[in-house]
Amino acid sequence: MRSSIRRYCTQIPPCPSLHASSEQDLVKYLLTNQHDPKSALERFNSVKNGGDFVSVDPVCVMFHILVKSGWKSSINKLLDRDFLSGSKIRPVMMVERFMDVSRSYSLDSRIITYLLGCYIRSGLVKESLEAFQFMIERGLVPGIKTRNILLLLLVKSNPIETARNVFDLMKSREMEVNLFTYDTMINGCLKDKKLDQIEGYLSEIENLGLKLDLGIYRTIIRYVCTIPDSKRACEILNEIKEANLEPCEYIYSTIIGACVKEGNLEKALDLKSEMVSNGLKIDIISATSLIKGFCNNGDLNKALDLYSEILSSEISPNKVTFSVLIEGCYKCGNTQKAHEFYTQMREKGIIPSVFNLNTVIKCFLKENKFEKAMDFFNDAIKLNNPAPNVVSYDILLHWLCKRGRMKEAENLWTEMQNANIKPSTISYNTLIYGHCKNRELNLAKKLYTEMCQNGILPNNITYCTLMDHFVKKNEFNNAHKLFDEMVMLGIPPNEFIYNTLLNGLCISNRISEANEMLNKFINDGFAPTITTYNIIINGFVKAGLMNRAILTYNEMLKKGIFPNIITFTSLIDGYCKSSCTDLGFKFLNEARRRKLGFDIALFNALIVGFCKEGNMESAITLYNYLPELGLKPNAIIYNSLIAGFKDMREMNRALDLFNEMIKEGIKCDTFTYTTLIDGLLKDRNVKLASSLYKEMIEKGNLPDKITFTSLMHGLCRNGEIESAKKVLEEMEKIGVRPNVNIYNMIINLNFREGKFKEAFLLYDEMLDRGIVPDEYTYDILVGTKPSLERESFGGSESSLEREGFVGTESSLERESFGGTEPSLE
Repeated sequence: MRSSIRRYCTQIPPCPSLHASSEQDLVKYLLTNQHDPKSALERFNSVKNGGDFVSVDPVCVMFHILVKSGWKSSINKLLDRDFLSGSKIRPVMMVERFMDVSRSYSLDSRIITYLLGCYIRSGLVKESLEAFQFMIERGLVPGIKTRNILLLLLVKSNPIETARNVFDLMKSREMEVNLFTYDTMINGCLKDKKLDQIEGYLSEIENLGLKLDLGIYRTIIRYVCTIPDSKRACEILNEIKEANLEPCEYIYSTIIGACVKEGNLEKALDLKSEMVSNGLKIDIISATSLIKGFCNNGDLNKALDLYSEILSSEISPNKVTFSVLIEGCYKCGNTQKAHEFYTQMREKGIIPSVFNLNTVIKCFLKENKFEKAMDFFNDAIKLNNPAPNVVSYDILLHWLCKRGRMKEAENLWTEMQNANIKPSTISYNTLIYGHCKNRELNLAKKLYTEMCQNGILPNNITYCTLMDHFVKKNEFNNAHKLFDEMVMLGIPPNEFIYNTLLNGLCISNRISEANEMLNKFINDGFAPTITTYNIIINGFVKAGLMNRAILTYNEMLKKGIFPNIITFTSLIDGYCKSSCTDLGFKFLNEARRRKLGFDIALFNALIVGFCKEGNMESAITLYNYLPELGLKPNAIIYNSLIAGFKDMREMNRALDLFNEMIKEGIKCDTFTYTTLIDGLLKDRNVKLASSLYKEMIEKGNLPDKITFTSLMHGLCRNGEIESAKKVLEEMEKIGVRPNVNIYNMIINLNFREGKFKEAFLLYDEMLDRGIVPDEYTYDILVGTKPSLERESFGGSESSLEREGFVGTESSLERESFGGTEPSLE
């Protein structure tokens, strides 16, 4: 402490003064008239106004006289005029001269502490600190009041450490401290957010046995609510009441605010009732806190009721109140009210902040009212109070880019630049994301280049967005090039970046390289997460390398990384596709043992697997188990079960599932209808098959090549030659090109019916359409194989192997690790 203060001391140059004889005469006159301060001051001012510089000695005597007489205003003028404002005389010299003069003329040296008070009241921090230190060194201890106002000055003007040093010096010299001392120190800690030091001061207060007053309780409440710890604050409130002290509005409103912060709205409302019953008026701070509590709970109506209550109580809402209400309306989806409050702010002469402006814009966009958002935005530009900022533009850009409205986004981007608003990293990220989403990767790359040229540093989101879309286009090398650029710029990759690259290799079927890259990343300091391992496991699963997938799974467990439901879904999917559904089922039990929440994708994999293996009993058992888990079967599960029963020639059960699917409101797709039509035709139920085909068309499900193949096969098998011709015409109308199998079936049917001319005409038609006959076509034409029982040309593809209709959703598509939308929060 001593060294820190002494650095302010400098060599004090000698200063001109009155001649020694004149100075002595002045001092003598002052001492003679020390009980007549008016005469003494008039003589002092007369000499001073005569143009002579009055030295420290006469000032010290005059100072003594004025202090003794209580002429405080004259004291301040005296010192400020000559020694406080811009004086070259350092406090050390002032204190030392005052002490010497006091000894020489038998004056009370304790009055020197008033000199310290003058420095403090003048806000001279360094000088006050220097004077205090010198006085302590000379054994002159200022009174506790002076010491406390010195601490208060230091707390207001400096970091808390400076005041802490003075406080520690006071304690080391066993100087008295009181509640005001501790109150000042605690407030300093609150100002500098040094909350960890406050508990020590509270313990000292308790150890000293100081009786707390309402002032220190206010400060303690403020500290406890800053943490926040509303429970402890309420305990202190009870302590205040037990001490027969009356809590003020500030104490109640501060605790109410803490309760709201911690989500304890019920207690906050109890405190409001107690406050009112004690005769205290609810203030705007308490009311605003409670309004925020209601809004946080999604109860906008109660927030609006309380707002009406404070208006009727003639309490004027402030800027914070309106901000809380507008934000609450945004969270609760009430755009109209948000706009009303914004308008009310302006009517009451409260200038909204740009944050309020942006919140109202977000309200309009949340309800997809883009035109109204733009009208509001353009009005704000005209009023220019507040003027939209870069965040305002970012919010609008984000909405447009998310919906692929890139032309409008580009126009808005141009407007932003014309308004001299510099795009931020978020602005560029948003537009880059929009172009990537629209598969305009060249435009996204151009923006990235422009961004770097304009000195705006890309961040992880920039690189993650671009890399993810390169990966989706199977351009892994370009993604890796961006990674290298990122590292070169000193931007540390995050988990999403690493995972995006690993997923890129897996998508490109370069799973071995992905494994090697993971090891390299780990050596570089990357700590893989469950998402990382899920990517690698899924890569091995897709490649059919189940042994490697299991090895990776076991390696993950050894590292203490626990699997999640996505891990098990990938492994189960892999085993089911490898016709090892029983092994996949074991992982279902393992997931159950780990008490993981099941999702529908896991059951998709198992049910599809059992159906593929013809194990319909197990498939139905799992299907019936879904409601117990709170899961609803989706189209994939229904389609798999319908296809499974169709393959088992149990069409009644397949139709039951179809009807249940409709009852549950699950949309039947082309695959559903094709499977049922195929099964019904194999059962020679042409009437119902035709009815379903008609229903499929009416519901907007266009038949595809497989649908027509199934129809043609069934109709030809049943000798429905005219209906078969209509199918061919229908294919022409819809634009589905027949294949050689379809022509083989209808040509063969015509041969069977003895319509050779029609058969050869169909053959010519096939050739005209550029469809190349196969071996079976010629067998039909020469009459060697007129059978229609061969499934190779007549049957539909296995319903379980049509990609896109069955199988599980990709486990990695349900887990975000890259290419996320840029955040605006």
